[in-house]
Amino acid sequence: MKNFTAQEIKSIAYHSKVFEALGQESRLKVFDLVCQSGNKGIRPKEIVEQLGIDGGTLQFHLKRLMTVNLIMTKPDGPRSTYYLNESAPKGIVKVFSSGLPR
Repeated sequence: MKNFTAQEIKSIAYHSKVFEALGQESRLKVFDLVCQSGNKGIRPKEIVEQLGIDGGTLQFHLKRLMTVNLIMTKPDGPRSTYYLNESAPKGIVKVFSSGLPR
């Protein structure tokens, strides 16, 4: 059995949290929309309209995705816009680059 380094253990723990966060269907769809928004980002109102979920539920999912550093927010006037975090794992981003099947 392989002995893992501290760095490898930390990486495995992080990726476990990422996959856990993406394991919920609504949150997965939210992440997909953020990925598809590219450099322009996406506002919560647009996500609510596209997915038909309420604002409170959306905020819960956005917070969870931010906790694992998959997305980030930037103030855009009185509102926020959500973007893909540039430090998100490249392999996961690649999977979402063409979008989820609709």
